[in-house]
Amino acid sequence: MLVRLLRFVLIAGLISATFVFVKPVNLISSAQPEAASYEVNAKDLQLSCNGPAVLAGGENGTSVTGFKRLGTAVASVSYSAVTQTQLSSFGNKTILGFGIRQDISSRIKKPESVKVIDSSGKTEQGSALLSANQVQLVKDKAIQGLLAAPCLRPQSEFWFVGGSTSVGREALLILTNPSQVDSIVDLSIFTENGTSHSSGLTGISVPKFKTTVIPLSSFVLRAQSIAVHVKSHGGSITALIQQKAIRGLNANGADFIAPSDLATAEAFFPGILVRGAADTAKFRKSGSKYSDVQNMLRVFVPGDKDAQITFQVLGTNTDTFGTVLSVTAPAGKVSDFAIEGLKDGDYFGILNSDVEVLSSVRLVRARASSDRFVDFAWINAAAGFSNTRFVAVPEIGITKLSLVNPSSKPTTVTLKLGSATVKRSIQGSSAEVVLVSAGISVGIIPTSTAIHAYLIVDTQGRVGALPVLDEKNISGEVAVNVH
Repeated sequence: MLVRLLRFVLIAGLISATFVFVKPVNLISSAQPEAASYEVNAKDLQLSCNGPAVLAGGENGTSVTGFKRLGTAVASVSYSAVTQTQLSSFGNKTILGFGIRQDISSRIKKPESVKVIDSSGKTEQGSALLSANQVQLVKDKAIQGLLAAPCLRPQSEFWFVGGSTSVGREALLILTNPSQVDSIVDLSIFTENGTSHSSGLTGISVPKFKTTVIPLSSFVLRAQSIAVHVKSHGGSITALIQQKAIRGLNANGADFIAPSDLATAEAFFPGILVRGAADTAKFRKSGSKYSDVQNMLRVFVPGDKDAQITFQVLGTNTDTFGTVLSVTAPAGKVSDFAIEGLKDGDYFGILNSDVEVLSSVRLVRARASSDRFVDFAWINAAAGFSNTRFVAVPEIGITKLSLVNPSSKPTTVTLKLGSATVKRSIQGSSAEVVLVSAGISVGIIPTSTAIHAYLIVDTQGRVGALPVLDEKNISGEVAVNVH
């Protein structure tokens, strides 16, 4: 027994010594391979239109969670028709590119997408390739107004500066997922009182090819001023806010609020085209339910420092006198500032702040005589551009293109209006307003300086606003390590 024990101890000691003293073997002797570079083409450019107005209450109007579409919206598309491309249009209709720009209009009953299929993978993207928007004049007992919105490229993040959930006001966040992948959305909502800490702001499901509608009043009840940050995970989505007003028992004013650009210390607002100023004043004097029938600047300060803001509203000619606001907007909150004293005329706005802010302008229209109405549209700060941009002009209504030259020097802009080409001179720190024909595309070609632009649509006196966007997907070179 003792002999067996000694043998076991001896063997265990030899094994331990082997692990301790044997020189380790280097199993990897080859050098790390260099990353391989690959050129990745941009995915096909797709723009998704929101579809008609959404009516809360479902089919019978009494459902708390039910929503239905109301009527049809008129969607307008401008497609370059570059050879080697084709357009997958509404109803899966295919249009082949043969080098001549195509202007397309269609009535849509639900969310629809248009996509340029590029067989070469090399066609330059942007509004010169594809631009689309939609408008809808709604005259329902539950919602009335002209709702206009751009058709958007699906993305993962959006900012909105506009809307209200105060008494008689409804704001619906409309999230549409046109992709083949389910999406989860998180919201951050800010009001005049600061950040909302309501439950349910995260983990909102937007299944593939579906739309989720969220009443913002479920998170911020009776909020006068709203800004919303939307972030999605999974499939890319589009987002809009549908805002409407009920004054007493009557629906009076509605709009689709489009996503805002990033925060900036300087912003330009084309398209402040004031009509019916005397009538809006009459409505305001008639009762508190019309207190918001007022042109207004909205500002959200995302940082922790208050913003000192100067907002100039300038006329486009010597007959229109503007105004200037010098205000302080508190950090972390949404603030509204009335723009008073504007008579009928064409104006544009310039905002300067000592910190970066998100901002928008609410443009109001009203008629106090026959066919009484109040309507409004939200104009976001317009991004400047020096490249050529195209925008589709709606087939209904009267549309005007507002162009702002932010430079102190005059500049010339070339406009392609359908088959015609015209040049317009714009003085320094000034704006031009151009009437454009319905149903055509407009090409805007700056020369010596960047330009800011907006379309303002008037249908039976109601007003809508459409930004001039330049949607594109990104291509480039990627490095890949293969193990």
